[in-house]
Amino acid sequence: MKMQDLRHSLQPSLSLIEHLRPLAGRGPMWARRMAFAAPVAIIAGLGTALAIHITAGVDDVLRWPLLVLVAVNLFYVALVGWPGILGFIVRVTGHGLRRQGTPSGLSRTALLMPIHKEDPHAVFAAIEVMARAVAEAGLVHTDVFVLSDTQDPAIAAAEAAAYAALQTRLSPQGPAVMYRRRTSNAGRKVGNLAEFCANHGARYDYMMVLDADSLMGAGTIASMIGMMDQNPRAGMIQSVPYPVARDTLFARVQQFSARLYTPLLVEGLTFWQQGDGNYWGHNAIVRIAPFMQHCAMPVLPGPEPWGGEILCHDVVEAGLMRGAGWDVWVLPEVMESYEALPANMVDYASRERRWCQGNLQHIGLLRHKGLRPVGRFHLGYGVLHYVAAPLVLALLALAVIDAAAGGAFVPALLTAGGAAHIALAALLLGSLYGGKVLSLGYALADDDRARSYGGRPQLLASAAGEQLAALVFSAVLIVLYAGYVLDLVRGRTVRWESQARDNRGLSWAEGWLRFRGTTAIGVLLAIAMGWSSPVLLAWCMPILAGLVLSVPAIVLSSRLDAGRAARAAGLFVTPEEHAQPAILRALARSLGAPIAVTPAPVPAGMLAAAGD
Repeated sequence: MKMQDLRHSLQPSLSLIEHLRPLAGRGPMWARRMAFAAPVAIIAGLGTALAIHITAGVDDVLRWPLLVLVAVNLFYVALVGWPGILGFIVRVTGHGLRRQGTPSGLSRTALLMPIHKEDPHAVFAAIEVMARAVAEAGLVHTDVFVLSDTQDPAIAAAEAAAYAALQTRLSPQGPAVMYRRRTSNAGRKVGNLAEFCANHGARYDYMMVLDADSLMGAGTIASMIGMMDQNPRAGMIQSVPYPVARDTLFARVQQFSARLYTPLLVEGLTFWQQGDGNYWGHNAIVRIAPFMQHCAMPVLPGPEPWGGEILCHDVVEAGLMRGAGWDVWVLPEVMESYEALPANMVDYASRERRWCQGNLQHIGLLRHKGLRPVGRFHLGYGVLHYVAAPLVLALLALAVIDAAAGGAFVPALLTAGGAAHIALAALLLGSLYGGKVLSLGYALADDDRARSYGGRPQLLASAAGEQLAALVFSAVLIVLYAGYVLDLVRGRTVRWESQARDNRGLSWAEGWLRFRGTTAIGVLLAIAMGWSSPVLLAWCMPILAGLVLSVPAIVLSSRLDAGRAARAAGLFVTPEEHAQPAILRALARSLGAPIAVTPAPVPAGMLAAAGD
């Protein structure tokens, strides 16, 4: 792979206007861009203007710093909230992207699952299910690779044994299933894929990149191969992986939320991005030749955490691919594309800690000449996602300080007094909840859709429960993100270990140890607001309650019995549970049969361990 030099531009990009792609929908590109950018600017600008008007008579020293923070937070809320509203408009007016593909039968595809210290039983169960599905679908030019860089000898031996056992069960007429283990995990997943591309990339046209918890149906794989065949300028096509197969209450709430709200959100994003979409690093198909030519990750200058290996590589790879003139598409339709979420807030937060460092590293890439404007937008959005948290806390802290000093900013802004206050509240609440309400209404409006979530009463109860959980979890994440950003500023780096993927519950001791600081911050903020401004305390009560109650909420939500009780009551049901797809049923059966993990002879078809 050609290592990219971040000091120089890549070759000129090709615009959608210059080249009509079969994937493209109707309407000029500028109109799509404006359908996203103009409402975001209007919401943020009008909200800021209203805040300035409402506080016009306030002469506090901190008025303008507070207004700046209000403006930035309004912009972020609009940026996050508008795509879901846009997606609803696009869906109901029939302007969404709907494409399926049929493979030409000539291209060759490799399904790649990079793994590092994963559960061999779960990995090879998923591989077996996908290999059988690919065989039954007649995708004769598709091979499957498990790419390990596990360094633990015991786990490596278990991987080899699980692979050997799998080979005895697979039909010789099916796709070739191969396993290899690198002797080093330099570069982590990036290095793992680069080693595959260097050794085997010339044999294949496309690679379907998976995570260790990914699962994709053969129909989805075939359709994505077909779309690549039919769109020669497509460099990456990203499906939306929906979370499944976790049973704790925390995971069930997240699965329900993702399944209900994500389709319209992605619909809105795809509408304005078109071929300038993003890549999430898994459950996506990639054209190998341009990936090898343009997407090799450099090492950032300087020490960690800001320098060194790029941790969140996928968005950078998508930006480099688009900058080199290739399209990157995100498919809004729901397909048989799945993943597994962390089962509790501790494991979820651990993953977010790694992503925070990876996204903030992108600050150094924002001026890279090889990126198109939307590529910079994707990088900047990832940065803002984590920086927004300390900005929220800064807004609250300044408001408390201003109120404690006898300032009038808080009562002027938050005490309802007329049409301007109502308009500002409507903008804020509409941006925060508009997409969710429309997604819920869209599901309720159709009998079959509502039934797939357990029925209308259960769907309404689940949405209400999800919102209560979101208030707690969002408040906790604001504090955690702020701490992560502060740690990075102080130079503290993160260790990138394998992700926990089981239904792990939390003890009260672990919950208290992990989140006692969050509870303390909530208590201190509540005391400070109650002393300085009861009005501010009343408005911030949802956030403060989430922080103060974080330990019991997080511990109880991690319990399996709570999740199963919710399922028995018909709460947080997803369409994949209401009518389980065949690929998920097959995985459940495969996971139910334990795989021998004692060392076994390596079959002749197995690839030798590879160095770097």
